[in-house]
Amino acid sequence: MASLNGRAIVALSWLIGYNGFVMTEQQKHSIGKALGRVPSGVFILTAKHQIEQSAMMASWVQQVGFAPPAVSVAVAKGRPIGGIIRASNRLALSIVSSEDKSLMKHYARLKGVDVPFVGVATKPSPSGLPILTDALAWLDCKLIGTHDFGGDHELFIAEVTDGEILHEGTAFAHQRGNGFHY
Repeated sequence: MASLNGRAIVALSWLIGYNGFVMTEQQKHSIGKALGRVPSGVFILTAKHQIEQSAMMASWVQQVGFAPPAVSVAVAKGRPIGGIIRASNRLALSIVSSEDKSLMKHYARLKGVDVPFVGVATKPSPSGLPILTDALAWLDCKLIGTHDFGGDHELFIAEVTDGEILHEGTAFAHQRGNGFHY
């Protein structure tokens, strides 16, 4: 039996819904509008294992603990960065400023074959991961768990081991028009 990639899962979800729940077109529209009102930020997720490095724009990031300080990050299944995070047990987040559109443009256009840090100023985090020096702040994290909930994304849970504000300002936040699209 052939396995499904993340995009095939998304396509099937429109037909039958996740976990067998069948959604009508009216439900998809109503749920999509309501989900779109859940605010999210814009972050650049980076990972490195040996010589392999990767980066992607992430918006589904949330603090999930005080002790230890922890975050969750949702990554679409099949993204190469997921394997790098699992192999290294590390990830870093660069928090994008509401005033900086250049990082968002760079990473929104990034394709899987592109070198993720060309033209972007970086420095190593304490654990050696690339962090973006033009970002508002950064978090260096140790992977403490993953969760596959049967959907099109995988959830990474990570303990924040270090972090720093690089520039004063406000983090970029947005609401989507439809919760079924980025």
